[in-house]
Amino acid sequence: MLAFKRVLDRGWRTLATGFCFALFSLLALAQTLMVFPVIYLLPGSRKAKAARVRRLQRFSFSGFVALMEWLGLISVTRHNTALLQQAKGCLVVANHPTLIDVVILFALLPEANCVVKGDLWRNLYIRGVMRAGGFISNASGDELLQGCQQALDDGQAVLIFPEGSRSVPGQPLAFKRGLANVAVRSQAPILTAFITCEPLTLVKGAPWYQIPPRRADIHVYFHEIINPEQVIEGFDDKPRAARLLTRYLEHYFEEGLKRYG
Repeated sequence: MLAFKRVLDRGWRTLATGFCFALFSLLALAQTLMVFPVIYLLPGSRKAKAARVRRLQRFSFSGFVALMEWLGLISVTRHNTALLQQAKGCLVVANHPTLIDVVILFALLPEANCVVKGDLWRNLYIRGVMRAGGFISNASGDELLQGCQQALDDGQAVLIFPEGSRSVPGQPLAFKRGLANVAVRSQAPILTAFITCEPLTLVKGAPWYQIPPRRADIHVYFHEIINPEQVIEGFDDKPRAARLLTRYLEHYFEEGLKRYG
């Protein structure tokens, strides 16, 4: 009887996961076709209109996370959220174990923007959301740096995953240098966040229907705000500083995940 209940529960959660992914894509497309054009018809500068779109996305993402929790797919626990009061003008840096990380974090950040990998700008369902919201592409170094600098100057919190994509389970973290280049050139503070997920779900390389045997418990730990100039010697040498900061943050996150994991 217990085994049957487990099979039934897993089957339900598989169907619910598929429903959530389909709903996410359809809502993104509906917003692009019907909501964003209305927002852009309203008075205000292009910058103000993009900010309205991002606020709508924050609200939408909050609802999406709540739906996944209500359906029993995930449980999200947020720690030390008082740090978010200082997030504006910061680079918000996190590890990236699951597909849902960006949705969870973006829903929490005030006045947020997000760095999105170049491949997703060709996605039929969500590219309209990214363009309308003024999100930042990492397709080129110049595009990344200019987009982040402008967002930081406007007081936005810029969410960026230094791995560039989801982590590979069982493999050490491999940070790309894009984050560090932005940090040393903008001299923006870094708000660090550690994400743990047990059991792992929606991981890199796995199909969406390959779900764990039980609900995934996700914890988001906002840890501290780092001033890059204070942790890297020879900060005036920007290329060298970016290399050192990349290695520093890799070690920092590996140790932090041991503590929180």
